[in-house]
Amino acid sequence: MKIKVLYTVSTLGLLLSLAACEKFVDEPESSTQINLEDVRSVGQLDQLLTGGYSGIAREAAFSGNAVVIGETFGDLVAINNTNYRTSPSRSSRVYTWTHREEDYGWQAEFLQWSTFGLTNANNVLEVIGRNQVPAEPGTNPRLDYALQRGRLEGEARLLRSLCIFEQIRLLGYPWGTTPDNSQPGPIGSYKSFSGFEDLAYPRLSVKAAYDSVLNDLRIAERLLPEAYDPARHPADFQPRGNKFAALGLMARVYWQQDNVDSCLAVLNRLLGSGSTYRFPLAAGDKMLPEIWQRVGLTPTTNSASRSEVIFELVHVVGRNPRTVTNAPIRTHYVLQTPYTPAQLANVNTLNSGPNYRLSQRFKTLTAFDRGKDLRYRTLIDTTQAATAATAWDSPNRLWFPLKWGGRGTTSPGPAQGVNMNVTLMRSAEFILIRAEMLARKGQTAAALTDLNAIRTRAGLAALPTAPLELVSEIRRETVRELFVEGQRIYDLKRRKENLIVGDRALSPGGVDCAASGCNEVPWNSRLLVFVVPQVFLDRNPLAVQND
Repeated sequence: MKIKVLYTVSTLGLLLSLAACEKFVDEPESSTQINLEDVRSVGQLDQLLTGGYSGIAREAAFSGNAVVIGETFGDLVAINNTNYRTSPSRSSRVYTWTHREEDYGWQAEFLQWSTFGLTNANNVLEVIGRNQVPAEPGTNPRLDYALQRGRLEGEARLLRSLCIFEQIRLLGYPWGTTPDNSQPGPIGSYKSFSGFEDLAYPRLSVKAAYDSVLNDLRIAERLLPEAYDPARHPADFQPRGNKFAALGLMARVYWQQDNVDSCLAVLNRLLGSGSTYRFPLAAGDKMLPEIWQRVGLTPTTNSASRSEVIFELVHVVGRNPRTVTNAPIRTHYVLQTPYTPAQLANVNTLNSGPNYRLSQRFKTLTAFDRGKDLRYRTLIDTTQAATAATAWDSPNRLWFPLKWGGRGTTSPGPAQGVNMNVTLMRSAEFILIRAEMLARKGQTAAALTDLNAIRTRAGLAALPTAPLELVSEIRRETVRELFVEGQRIYDLKRRKENLIVGDRALSPGGVDCAASGCNEVPWNSRLLVFVVPQVFLDRNPLAVQND
């Protein structure tokens, strides 16, 4: 079987390339073709895994589309640039829920690049399963297959799980839509491809797909080391996922299923017991540099010296695709140049700047303590208003998130939404999830401890006693903490909570929510599920389309 060591061009990946926009269908500049049967060293297997991570780190995959989609479907952002509305694109059609009119949009781009990661993982597992790698001579443990085999398998299973899990959330109707969760799930395969003839397999059900992801993650948790050890591991492993990344993803899977007991058990293994967290929270005034403006390998990347960041996609300046100025996170969220007073005289006609701003609904849901809350003060730009006296909650005072970069006019750099590492998992998310799970189990004191850890880090006073509606308060805190991190729509689906159209109803003639009649959208609506690219269905006679 011919493969490319660095990226692995699979049949499925090439097929989905046909469905994706041309600007995302660019092959890596250099790669080496070999037979899969010729992969016979730890170094070659690590190259496959490095290529897999490089694929998912594309701006069309986990460094862009996957992050933005979870918010675009939701209610916490609103259209800021009118060109985004009047000249519909792949992403604006997601916001207006008209994405089902086409099958080559954001989901095809994501599927194309995440498939590189998925296929590389399958290739590594296939080579390991064949037991074709001989023991390396010499005394270097980093090249010793017997010592590295478990890590390599664990990484491959983690990488595969990450890709399949996100496919389930993009393409499958959410958990609980049918009593047995037999609705079709991902389109990814669990084996390597050698030709189009391999594209004849049914979509796994959502239940079967979740079961497979959990099985992979349980094995990954057992096989993966807790941190990078330079004396034991190849340097390639330094920026990649370890045991705790597998536990974080496992917690998300159980969270998405709303499986309280299993989620809680995994969270305790991830975070440790009590409030001395294995991944300590960053100081409140250091959140921006220590979480959102990390670049390259940092002292806490996959090391025993841990920070709040559990798993991130590491980017190197000048060597990653996010250096382009139109990377999704940058164009959707990052205000590069302040608006003039004339522009701000009518904020409803802005035709420059980022596509989104934080919505009026976001302002209402968060109800920030604007004098104390460091998230409001340091992670949101609220300076854009016609006059300094414009009320904080006025539609004429614009809020832009700073998590994905600050504004600037010089050459693109970390503070302007490019080159930064992309944080995929951090402990604050899992502390809040555990707080909710504990509260629902009636363990009020422990739940309050976790909630207060997030509050006090943000500069707020600890709550001395649990509020009457503790779960609701935890969920409000979650909105304050995790905005524009890509989880919003999945949280609503998990809770089986209908989506409020939010600021869409304020658009001219309600055009932004015409697909729903500007009514609430059911949590399992077809408007919140992507279609399967037709080119895949044409080649796979056993696959089915979403209705």
